[in-house]
Amino acid sequence: PVSMWKKILVAVDGSDPSLHALEVAAGMAAQNKAELTVLSVVPPLPPIMEGDMPPYAPKFTADLTESYENMVNAKAEEVRVKHKDLNVVPIVMTGSPSRTIIEASRARGSDLIVLGNRGTSGILSWVLGSVSRQVTDACTVPLLVIKDQTYCET
Repeated sequence: PVSMWKKILVAVDGSDPSLHALEVAAGMAAQNKAELTVLSVVPPLPPIMEGDMPPYAPKFTADLTESYENMVNAKAEEVRVKHKDLNVVPIVMTGSPSRTIIEASRARGSDLIVLGNRGTSGILSWVLGSVSRQVTDACTVPLLVIKDQTYCET
């Protein structure tokens, strides 16, 4: 059978729903012998006031980026251990989550994007309904939103 997906991109923010999406994406990538990009997006600091950023902003951003990198690399390694032959590419970028997911997908030549339904915990929860909706509206490749019953309203 011909593999339907060659390059799968999954976005993670450390929250349980995004990690559940990572599990599903890793399984799909293994089944399809596809490359798996594990992307995390560090959101920009909100503008506190127009003009000057506070002096601690660069350190805060650097620390936040480092924590995202540690999380993404650890999760990518877990996937590699579970799926020995899988090509896993961990990436951390900074910017608007939905726009960055779309840009990374185009740059990587992804043919499927996988997102968690809703971030309820994690470093900073950005894999929310609004992000998946914005990616859906803007994107030309299929988007799989993994709904975890634990986080769905009844």
